[in-house]
Amino acid sequence: MSKVRDAVTEIQSVLSRRLKLQDPRFELESSGTKVSGSIVSESFRGMADSQRQRRIWDALQEEYGPESVRRAGTLLAFTPDEWDLDDESDT
Repeated sequence: MSKVRDAVTEIQSVLSRRLKLQDPRFELESSGTKVSGSIVSESFRGMADSQRQRRIWDALQEEYGPESVRRAGTLLAFTPDEWDLDDESDT
């Protein structure tokens, strides 16, 4: 497995485990040393965007400490309904 794929898989594993995500779907990619993209899970329902971001970054901080800002770029969180709406607008 390549280093890029390893980085993406590792972030997926950390977030799934630490956030206890319900049926997560990840649309992540690695650019250089950072992993960025979208995380889709029913677990985000009822949360404000700021709450979602705080949970994601808290999980990464708990796992990696200060190194988390070097490992992760922009990570956006959606519910499945929000993600499907975004997909529909692309067509």
